[in-house]
Amino acid sequence: MQGQQFDPTRIQLFTAQTTRKWMEWSGFTLADVVNEDETPAAKLGAVGFVKAPRGAKSDFDFPYDEVCIVTKGRCRVRSMSGVVTAGAGEVIYLPAHLPGTFEALDELELVYVASSPYGEVNREIKAQLLAAARQ
Repeated sequence: MQGQQFDPTRIQLFTAQTTRKWMEWSGFTLADVVNEDETPAAKLGAVGFVKAPRGAKSDFDFPYDEVCIVTKGRCRVRSMSGVVTAGAGEVIYLPAHLPGTFEALDELELVYVASSPYGEVNREIKAQLLAAARQ
């Protein structure tokens, strides 16, 4: 766990500034602060931070639901269901299995919360991220 050991019996605070375990993916930098592999008592797929420079783009097709809370900048999400632009203080819901593209319109920071598939799916996604970071 970054910065501190997760304890499901107490309230805890995490910040992007104290998070140390960042991964790179398609121009986006992300870090889980809580995830089901390292902290199964949390009952969450993952919670973490994302940072991206203006213009970064990434395709997605998550096998789980995800919510993104924009904390700085603006982003655009495109999928076959439409286009959404969000800024600081706004929330985007990404349903499982809906492919799309995520784009940072400004320097971007957000918090993500992924629903838990409780096991294999999240481990496969994490393995892909880690493998891509090593290349």
